[in-house]
Amino acid sequence: MEPTVSAILAAGAVGGFAVTAITCWLLIPALHRLHFGQTIREEGPTWHSKKNGTPTMGGFMFIFAILIASVVGYFMLSQGKNDLWHGTQVEIARYWGTILLAVSFGIIGFVDD
Repeated sequence: MEPTVSAILAAGAVGGFAVTAITCWLLIPALHRLHFGQTIREEGPTWHSKKNGTPTMGGFMFIFAILIASVVGYFMLSQGKNDLWHGTQVEIARYWGTILLAVSFGIIGFVDD
């Protein structure tokens, strides 16, 4: 029995959340150990100083989850015969173009931090 499109999309959403949660659980302590934290300038409000040392590269876990969920989703959708994915060159280019755009925004955020 072939899975439905809704089941594949739901599995992708749950899988993406799971990858993000696991990556967060592993990445945040590693960033603390490596001292990848933001420094707060003295010009700002005094209550803002408690953010000093907060890891600034937590977006890695979201980019990683997007990549993992996209690759798994691509293979799941390309194997099945359903109405959502016809596998034309234009659809494949749009799919990976969207993923590339999301990763590019992540890279911009990384450079900005």
